Amino acid sequence: MLSTGVKKNPNLKTQVYNYLKNQIMTGKLRPGERLIEEKISTDLEVSRSPIRESIRMLEKDGLLKVKKTGGVTVVKPTMQDFQHMYECRVEMEPLSSFYAAKRRSSEQLETIRAALLKGKNFQTGSTSKDDELLNFHEAIVQASNNQWLISMVSHLRGINVFYRKSIIEENPFHVEQAYIEHQKIFQAIVDQDSEGARKYMKIHIESDYNLFMELCRKKEVK
Repeated sequence: MLSTGVKKNPNLKTQVYNYLKNQIMTGKLRPGERLIEEKISTDLEVSRSPIRESIRMLEKDGLLKVKKTGGVTVVKPTMQDFQHMYECRVEMEPLSSFYAAKRRSSEQLETIRAALLKGKNFQTGSTSKDDELLNFHEAIVQASNNQWLISMVSHLRGINVFYRKSIIEENPFHVEQAYIEHQKIFQAIVDQDSEGARKYMKIHIESDYNLFMELCRKKEVK
């Protein structure tokens, strides 16, 4: 195993993809920063083929931008990008919660519960940075069992990484409030209260966005 954690095996493409995604999500690769294939190849001790495949996957995720000239940079979202993402999330995620409450299986409910507990561990600092946190929102979207919704929400993941990261960096205590809101959403799904699940998810998304806009206004004043 290399120091980067990338192993040389048939799943190399997936490992390189996860490595680069983690570099973006943790801020080691900053918005607007250019990716150099040669450097990545040297650092990871892999050929360029799995790197190029990973870049295509990350471009599809909305995390990388590939220019016509061949240059690759980390996406740098604009305020309009964030606003448009919010307009989609505030409609689609409450709808996902509505159907998750109606259609979730016992296994899917346990997956959501596990994601909720992971969020609690993250809040209290007991989860290692190296652990891959289960995504509470993603688990709910999957439990909607609506492939169209799942597909549409998946396209928002890329920009949402930057959105969430900016909120937590500026206001770490927001994680505590988010956990409380997640508990309400989860309980509604447990009770199969579809309208309640939709309502609490909408409140949660609106709360996130209002906080984000407040942080942006404060930065403008400075």
